[in-house]
Amino acid sequence: MSDIHHRRRFIINTAYYAVIVGIVFLVFRYLLNLIWPFFVAFLFAWILVPAIRWLTVRHHWKYNLAAVLCLVIFFALLGGIAVLLTSQIVSFTADAVTWLPTLYSDTIAPGLENFSDSLEGLAERVSPEVADMVDSAMPTVVSSIGSTVTSSSMRLVSSLSSWLTKLPSRLISTLICVIATIFMTLDFHRMTAFLLRQIPEHPRHVISEAKNTFTQVIRKYGRSYGIIMGITFLEMLIGMLVLRQQNAVLIALAIAVFDIFPIVGAGTILLPWGVISLLGGSVGKGVGLLLIYVIEVVVRQIMEPRIVGRQVGLHPLITLIAMFVGSKLFGGVGLLGLPITCAIVASLDQTGVIHIIRHEDPSRPAARDDLTQEDPTEGK
Repeated sequence: MSDIHHRRRFIINTAYYAVIVGIVFLVFRYLLNLIWPFFVAFLFAWILVPAIRWLTVRHHWKYNLAAVLCLVIFFALLGGIAVLLTSQIVSFTADAVTWLPTLYSDTIAPGLENFSDSLEGLAERVSPEVADMVDSAMPTVVSSIGSTVTSSSMRLVSSLSSWLTKLPSRLISTLICVIATIFMTLDFHRMTAFLLRQIPEHPRHVISEAKNTFTQVIRKYGRSYGIIMGITFLEMLIGMLVLRQQNAVLIALAIAVFDIFPIVGAGTILLPWGVISLLGGSVGKGVGLLLIYVIEVVVRQIMEPRIVGRQVGLHPLITLIAMFVGSKLFGGVGLLGLPITCAIVASLDQTGVIHIIRHEDPSRPAARDDLTQEDPTEGK
């Protein structure tokens, strides 16, 4: 009966946590797209509350006055950054539409012709048949690259047009987010207290502990990616200095900052730069840029799970699995979000708030794996 009871309890617990995971997945996969202005507004309010609390406690300001000041400063900075980024994106897209065809005709096409002549000369040394194959294939390759450049220009124009078409609805969503942030910030404690009262006592305790753990994990995450950005900056700086690139410090810093964004990465800059350098005749510089990218990818894939895992308290293998699975399920958000979720769950389990992971009983001797046990027949 005891064995049946344990099995039944295991099935119930498994189903319970599976339902929770399913709900979280559905929320982040589908519902979040509908309520994102309010979700972002809650995050903004949560970020602003510590500064407001500091002004009210340390300098004895009234809460509403401190909240209004923090909101004005926050949205002024955020709006300035948004306007700057938007203008840069629009300017870059407009320049790229005319720059890509010019780049193709002035650099890529001559580079491909030189590469084709070199390849044909090498093929003639091997055999005439190989030379004929290369001679017939190269026009197709050149035409394909030219079509790719043209289609890239058209995609840039289409993406810019689509973005401008959706701009009114995004402005409305942004306005709703700003208004919701103001309301949530002014009544943050009353709102969160009301929401917590609607939750039973034990889940309320879990949520409270999860919030505290989340804050600690985010700090550790920021520290770990600061370390990763520093390592990337040193790699880029050394590489740029070796290549004798002008403004090496600024370029290395820009690539290191760019590399922090999960979907973008350093390859978005280094790979096109390296290929264009190769086609333009700068073989040494092109090979060097591609080699820098390969080194950066290898070092990051090795160091990132170890650094992040050590900071947030996860094994590097668990961190690597969480980053891979998260990126497959939710893209860039999952790449960061799933390891954070795993770290929070592990911390709550270690503190005894929840009981999910089965730990080794220190009162019992550690069981040895069957493969490590001695063969009882050995020596007879």
